[in-house]
Amino acid sequence: MPSVDSVKVAVRVRPFSQREKDAGSRCVISMNSSSTSIYDPKTPGHMKTFTFDLAYWSHSGFLKDKDGMLVSAGSNSRYAGQVKCIQRGI
Repeated sequence: MPSVDSVKVAVRVRPFSQREKDAGSRCVISMNSSSTSIYDPKTPGHMKTFTFDLAYWSHSGFLKDKDGMLVSAGSNSRYAGQVKCIQRGI
């Protein structure tokens, strides 16, 4: 009997790097639960939507603590920091 393998797929949207900020980049990704949409900035209204087993938003909703680490900006923030992602398996 053949073995059954499975793979969990996770995505994490990270904050912009300084280079991306300096270039005036804008975020073209949105997340709603495990559904992630990517918008084409050159074609308004055109988007692709993907579903992942795990999806983490780290692009915004954070502050820097006294040690320079990024932490959630508050209880209403969707921010998923590195520790949270590691604890949940990415």
